[in-house]
Amino acid sequence: MAFLNPLFLFGLLAATIPLIIHLWSRRQAVTVDFSSLMFLMAAHRQNARRLQLKQLLILLLRMLIVTLIALALARPFLTLGLPLAAVRAKTDVVIVLDNSYSMHYKDVDGVWFEKAKNLSTDVLKSLRYGDSASLILMSDIPQSVFRQLTPDIESVIAAIKQADVSYRATNIQPSVELAHDILSDSTQQNKEIYIISDFAQNGWDNWGIIPNRSGARIVLLPVTQGIPHNTNIEEILPSHQLIGVDLPFRINTKTNNHSDTPISQLTISFYMGDEKKKTQTFSATADESVMTSLTHTFNEPGTHTGYFELTDDRLNADNRRYFALEALGEIRVLCVSNQTEYLTLALNPNVNKQTFGASVIPSMIQPTACTPEEFETYPLESIDIILLADLPVLSTKAIEQLSESIRHGKSIIVFTSDDYNLSWLPAQFGQPISWQIPQQVSKYDETHPIFEIFPDNILSGQYGPRFFQSMMLTPVSDASVIARFGDDTPFLIERSEGISQILLFNCKLQQQPNNNELLVNPYFLPLIQHSILYVMRNDTNRNLTVGDTYRASYPQNPGGRAWIKRVDSPDDKDTAVVPIDENGSVRYELTELPGIYQIDVKAQDRLFRDFFAVNTPAVEANLTPISLQLASERVDAQAGKTSETGELDTEELDIKRHGREIWGELIILAVCLLLLEGFLSNRASKSTSGED
Repeated sequence: MAFLNPLFLFGLLAATIPLIIHLWSRRQAVTVDFSSLMFLMAAHRQNARRLQLKQLLILLLRMLIVTLIALALARPFLTLGLPLAAVRAKTDVVIVLDNSYSMHYKDVDGVWFEKAKNLSTDVLKSLRYGDSASLILMSDIPQSVFRQLTPDIESVIAAIKQADVSYRATNIQPSVELAHDILSDSTQQNKEIYIISDFAQNGWDNWGIIPNRSGARIVLLPVTQGIPHNTNIEEILPSHQLIGVDLPFRINTKTNNHSDTPISQLTISFYMGDEKKKTQTFSATADESVMTSLTHTFNEPGTHTGYFELTDDRLNADNRRYFALEALGEIRVLCVSNQTEYLTLALNPNVNKQTFGASVIPSMIQPTACTPEEFETYPLESIDIILLADLPVLSTKAIEQLSESIRHGKSIIVFTSDDYNLSWLPAQFGQPISWQIPQQVSKYDETHPIFEIFPDNILSGQYGPRFFQSMMLTPVSDASVIARFGDDTPFLIERSEGISQILLFNCKLQQQPNNNELLVNPYFLPLIQHSILYVMRNDTNRNLTVGDTYRASYPQNPGGRAWIKRVDSPDDKDTAVVPIDENGSVRYELTELPGIYQIDVKAQDRLFRDFFAVNTPAVEANLTPISLQLASERVDAQAGKTSETGELDTEELDIKRHGREIWGELIILAVCLLLLEGFLSNRASKSTSGED
């Protein structure tokens, strides 16, 4: 027996009220001896016993009447196994259908998602007139196809047939909680939730037990048999974040074998655009992750796209992984110093080299030099970065030139040990510092884009540059210290001013006695070149996961529009027109399909084109299932039964839906007892009056 309104069971406490009233009002007998009436004592005792039995029976009837009314309000429901429960009860059902991309898996007896759809249809076809149903497509977010229960079962079946697999991961919790919310409004005696899934372990992580708030019977229906095998590309890792034109770099790929058996002759292919560039073959042991690496060079600046692809297996949705990498090039740097030869040579070692009868060999960095006096009137329209080196003072016109450059988004790099009183600098200057024991750059984040090429703290090793002089610096509130000397004095500080990036090196470049050895150190060239690439980088994240939001900034076109589409889309109608905010930011959330996306922005009569990549979540590739017993405990469920062919036993479902509400019978019984209690009470009162 179950109760549809169990809170009314507290009404059973009211059954004690008649007993309390009876005990409170019971008369206290007083013994008085009266000689002439003593012969009546025997008859009186006999009548008193009979009256007490009637009063006790009336008391029990009153308590039973209150009990029956309380039970009727709680709506008792007789379930299978009791003689009165032979009637099939009305049923409300919520189907939770897993459509995460692991359901693309093709087993020996078919695709998992097709099997799941067939099981869902079987459940719905077992319903009858008066029953209702709803459908939730489950991935990492719940998609409620029907927000409320509907008696139109055929519409729910049609929605299941039209459902498709997404490219998202799995999270059981929000979908089950939504199913409970839908059933919380149900007034039917029988409520059921069917979770139809591959029950991969990753969908059950990071949450605990889900309480059964709706009181529904939850059934787990797995579509898998045995342990599945799968391989996937988990991630693509460039050897460094700052990639320059004509500079070779490594592309590392991490491939997983989610299987308990080894795999040999697994092939991975590298594509730039749609052109296959390289192919590698490797092997993997059981449950092994394998890193493969190849070297590539971008010959042109801009965003380059491509993908890596594995040999086909039973789940191809995760065999291809896309990438979008930015190659920096044609960076125009203006070197402002009294001695610029060393700077231009460091920025472009080929600047003075010419082929026979040809012009200067091109490079990703194109330096130009000028003196401090020339800088005051230098045209800066074609300049990307201004590099100031060892300038003792800045004239008023030079400061105005710098401020105007920052307003136009140009970045600035400063090498100095002199006091510059400029509001946009990332630090305030203090007193000069001299070290008798030279300092080295010993504290820096090796994962930072500038320093990622200097692993194992090599800048503080025996071949690292030594420094004898510097300045006391106090970073401003919105600045960040990237590197420090051994005594914690800042060496490199950065700050953003609008879209401009400002780097301050706390040292001079000129090699003077007891100054520093940076200029003649072999690490100077990669340090200065990576600093140039760093301030020119675009912070836009071009490698997303399905469901992520793409964000970019186009300050040149505030209030404009951007056109975004997936490159592989066959129809131009799929192009989305996205407004650009007044601050120049763009948000795009329709990243439900993996692939390469193209974004076009028109600004100042020019077309800016960029690309970003969207990939399936790597966590979903691990198909290791959770045990049904543990899953049942987490959601208060029971495992469903299917035949060897994967079909659902609908007769057993129908039997479990039998039951009957008996609140009406309880009310009728309470009324009958109430009439009996009234009759007995009336007789008892007449008997008492007769005795008096």
